[in-house]
Amino acid sequence: MSEKKKFTLYAGSVALCVCTAVLLHYVSVADPYLESACRLLRPFIYIGLYVVWAISFRKRIIQKEIRRCLTAIAAMMIFWMFIRMCKFEISDEMPTAWRYAWYFYYIPMLLIPTVSLYLAFYIRQPEGYKLPKRRWLLFLPALFLIGIVLTNDMHQLVFTFPKGKLGEVSSYKTGVYGYGRGYYIVVAWELGCALAALLIILLRCRKIKNKKMGWLPFAAYGVAAAYSIAYYLDLPFWKIVSKDMTATLCLLFALIIESCIQSGLIPSNTGYAQLFAASTISAQITDQNGKCIYQSQGSEYIAPKIAKQVIQRPVMSENGIRLSGKPIWGGYVLWKENLSELQEILKELEDRKEELKDANLIEEENLRTKKQVEKLSVQNQLYDKIQKQTARQSTLLAKFMEAYAMEENEKERKKILGKIVVIGAYIKRRSNLILIAEQSEVFPIRELELCFRETIRSLEWNHVEAAFVTSLDEIRSEDAMQIYDFLEAVIEESLEDLSAFTLNLKRRDEEILMSLSVECKTNLQKVSGRYQAYAEQDFDGAWLLSLVLKGGHDE
Repeated sequence: MSEKKKFTLYAGSVALCVCTAVLLHYVSVADPYLESACRLLRPFIYIGLYVVWAISFRKRIIQKEIRRCLTAIAAMMIFWMFIRMCKFEISDEMPTAWRYAWYFYYIPMLLIPTVSLYLAFYIRQPEGYKLPKRRWLLFLPALFLIGIVLTNDMHQLVFTFPKGKLGEVSSYKTGVYGYGRGYYIVVAWELGCALAALLIILLRCRKIKNKKMGWLPFAAYGVAAAYSIAYYLDLPFWKIVSKDMTATLCLLFALIIESCIQSGLIPSNTGYAQLFAASTISAQITDQNGKCIYQSQGSEYIAPKIAKQVIQRPVMSENGIRLSGKPIWGGYVLWKENLSELQEILKELEDRKEELKDANLIEEENLRTKKQVEKLSVQNQLYDKIQKQTARQSTLLAKFMEAYAMEENEKERKKILGKIVVIGAYIKRRSNLILIAEQSEVFPIRELELCFRETIRSLEWNHVEAAFVTSLDEIRSEDAMQIYDFLEAVIEESLEDLSAFTLNLKRRDEEILMSLSVECKTNLQKVSGRYQAYAEQDFDGAWLLSLVLKGGHDE
């Protein structure tokens, strides 16, 4: 069935129910029991309509918050009809109960427009959108006005009654009681919220889906406003339209909401059946028994028996068509996929698999060899770099080794061995710094501290006392190597008469300052000059050296 036919059927059913309820209002039956049944049947017809209407939102409205607002509006209409039914079942001997049932009308009358305003705020908002907390303050005026109405007996700000006749049912008839200032505020709030909601919904609408129905919400609002004014002025118009104010206002407000949904002012989950039918995919949607409900134009009919098999596992036909299925809410979705081309490709790939197997083995071997060559090349580059940067110390080490072998004096041999230990420690630690520098431009200061410790341990052979202090966390690799090179150069230059030294490494603004206090007789001006370091000799003969590294940073 098309959407248009469905809408006509639903609208016709609603119209039939409303006409039935209206006719029951005018039917006069002699039998009191039958008359009572007809009187009770009328509100239950309306209540049934609003219950079905509320249930339909679950299927038609996608956005969660809008669906909640619409359901709340329908629930308040049901409450309103129920209170109206109870009111007319109360006897005249219970005027207080009758009066408060009448006051209770204003709970839904005030809340329905207020909730409609909140509904308007959610239009065209994302799925998880939450209203700012300050907007919830709009409920406060509505709740305050409800309190004013329910306590009317105390102040009569909403309805005024003849003096001394508050407890007489005859005072509750139109034209007998009057209206106070509070009544006009209540009506203004109702009409204002409803109009504001309509205007916000209209302004937020990107495109009206059904322009023929676009005018209907405002027309229904106009009729509701005219009906309310006629009711207030006790004009014949409101009695001609309907004597049942509750039923009329509920129907008019439901018409406003429904026309907003049908015209697209309130986004709804409609039109997807036509979209699915017009799609090029080969698919269909079934109920839980496998009976086809929706079918795309490119799909062939699938029997319920086959549909149930497909849900368990996909079915592959001889011509390469695979039929698959998945459970969805309320049924299943089935679709066909043409895998014939894919099967041909797989077959061709299988044929070529053996051909490529040997070629792949050769290619893998070549790749493995290439990686090994690249690895060796990188290692050779590192070795060349280490050899180049420690060439002077390597030459010096070879010289000391030769001298050690030729020296016969045990005391001199010990002295040469001390030099060999110092040079060896430097070559080892300097090589390690080069390897670390290849991995990272900045590394922890502890790597440089390890270099200092090993150099100090090696100097114990030469009876040299030494100590160092660092106050850095990280250092650049090039700065670390320059500091270590300078320390080694100073040690090599003064090793013959070096007795002690102290090293201090700290940061000064954006610079790294290396301070050395060296106790030796050797002149260290020349070696300091090679590294652009400052050198001076104090009064007791100790040398004070300072090396400043620009651009070093401790990240």
